[in-house]
Amino acid sequence: MKWINKYFDEVDNFPRPNWENIYEYVEAHLKDEEQNKLWCGIANAWMQKLKSKLSDDYQIHESDNYILVTSESDRYVTLLQGFLERSLRRILSTLKGIASDEGYGKYVVIVFTDVDDYYSYMSYYYPEDGVFGLSSGVYLNNGYGHFVFPHQEVAYAESVVAHEMTHSLLSHLPIPLWLNEGMAVTIEDMITGSAPLRMDKELFARHNAFWGEKEIQEFWSGDAFYRPDEGQALSYHLAQFAVKSLSSDYETFVRFVNKANYDDSGKSAAIEIFGGDLGELIARFCGDGDWSPKPQEWNKESLTDPKAPFRFSVKLIPLLYRK
Repeated sequence: MKWINKYFDEVDNFPRPNWENIYEYVEAHLKDEEQNKLWCGIANAWMQKLKSKLSDDYQIHESDNYILVTSESDRYVTLLQGFLERSLRRILSTLKGIASDEGYGKYVVIVFTDVDDYYSYMSYYYPEDGVFGLSSGVYLNNGYGHFVFPHQEVAYAESVVAHEMTHSLLSHLPIPLWLNEGMAVTIEDMITGSAPLRMDKELFARHNAFWGEKEIQEFWSGDAFYRPDEGQALSYHLAQFAVKSLSSDYETFVRFVNKANYDDSGKSAAIEIFGGDLGELIARFCGDGDWSPKPQEWNKESLTDPKAPFRFSVKLIPLLYRK
């Protein structure tokens, strides 16, 4: 595996693989090798390089489907590995016809002890300009997709894992961010009970006060999920509500998810599959208004293909579900 060394750059004191060049090398020289074993080896070589940049107490742990890098205790590792494996099976079963784990290599999970290391590692994947909300975990669909989160108690780590694992198993679909996040929060709550869908007078009032015609276009385009203010949490709640509303007939929902595309936020798919406009969902919260997705008004530079290299989905520090 020495050949891979030349395909790493060191940025912010972390090894950053050049996945395009690695893939090209594999295609040119290693195409005849057993691919799953090969990509497991590539992932291990990558994690060995990462481990060399961290403190000595970090270790690499492997299970059937995961490579876990952490400095946590043996008990923590055992509990987290067990939860990872169970969650993978449950999400695939629950989102049958939607979720997929096709691909080579094991899933990579990195747990940073130091929150500063976590944000330093993640900064490579964020735009240089802009203000972003804090996060408690992220699935980075960059070349070789992987999960990253800072130290937290096992019970809370499980909610992050359930959320991010859902993103990973949806990463083959070009779906809009609201649909991706809505399913991730829904699955997170189903597995851990950590994100119950609720609506009371106070929360209803917050939605009504926040959403306007400009803000709802940020929701449909995905920009609202990266806001540093209350709009971020309200976007997650609205997405969860939308998925709940659309998935009462699961087979129809499966057809919608497989048809929906980020370029119009699923608008044409909703008309075809449900016979109605997505704006009708928002009207239930905010009353009559022009709530339909309007792709022509979106900032196309910020509208990212969910399968493109620099796409990431974030498990944000919850503002609605936990104190």
